[in-house]
Amino acid sequence: MVVKKKIFIVDDDVIIHETFNAALSSEEFEIIHAYDGQDVIERIENERPDLIILDIMLPIGDGRDICRDIRENPKTKNIKILMLSAKSKHHERIQGLEIGADDYVTKPINPLLLVNKIRRMCIKD
Repeated sequence: MVVKKKIFIVDDDVIIHETFNAALSSEEFEIIHAYDGQDVIERIENERPDLIILDIMLPIGDGRDICRDIRENPKTKNIKILMLSAKSKHHERIQGLEIGADDYVTKPINPLLLVNKIRRMCIKD
């Protein structure tokens, strides 16, 4: 039996969810969706994803704060985080990594590149 890796996508853009879902819809990934930051930490604790794709700008909550909360929580601190944002300046990328993201990519991202990054991040377990 193949154990699927859980990927939790937290982004307010429906197109991002649809695109990533299509790119990741293989037997090796189970996709979980959230469209804002409300109750995300609680959902992460319950779902225990292997990787979180986290947008910075969300309608409820801020991805940077959520990233910090994930890292400060003993139950979630080891979950990998791929920060995803339209913010592409160097200092914004550095800030994302400094607050605890394992990687930082900017929108738009090629879905094949995303899948490659996710596979690499999930294999590092």
